[in-house]
Amino acid sequence: MALGKNLTKKTSEITAEEKAEKGKQNQNESIQEGERDEELGLQARLHQFCVFKSGGEEYAIPIQLVSEVVKCPRVSLLPEMPPYISGMVNVRGNIYGILDLATFFNPHNHSNDKTYNYLLVLEHEEYKMGIAIPEVPDTLMVAEKMIEELSASRLKSVTGQKYLKGIIKKDRRMIILFDILGMITGDQFTQTA
Repeated sequence: MALGKNLTKKTSEITAEEKAEKGKQNQNESIQEGERDEELGLQARLHQFCVFKSGGEEYAIPIQLVSEVVKCPRVSLLPEMPPYISGMVNVRGNIYGILDLATFFNPHNHSNDKTYNYLLVLEHEEYKMGIAIPEVPDTLMVAEKMIEELSASRLKSVTGQKYLKGIIKKDRRMIILFDILGMITGDQFTQTA
């Protein structure tokens, strides 16, 4: 009988130790599962962008900033405008400045191929701006992990590059993500001569 009690007692002591160890394992597993869920949550965060071409490059801006896409109306040239402002257009009674991204990001490229068929109409509380583009833009859903951020400190030496936010890596494409609001509210657009 004493042997039976010892076995029972020993079994219950092992069970208590096992329970404590099992509890630690469960806690560690739930932490690891939480980390995995967090990683999956980050990977699953999607962003929607408007992707368009300008000057042979692909650019992206958040889709929320695009009011509409229209056929490019007749552009009225204004005197003493910077080279990256193509002029002004009238879209349904609203006047928009036209931004030429190819010239803004590469002012030394004086290409005569300035065929702009469409206009991305952007609206901000204070500024009305359009981006002239040659082709109909596309929309793209991108997981956060596909966006590689750029360090602004490395790029501040070139004026236009401080507005670059990152590169979207999609298949074999590299799409330039930039801060259009920072650009149109920045010094270059708000300075008076």
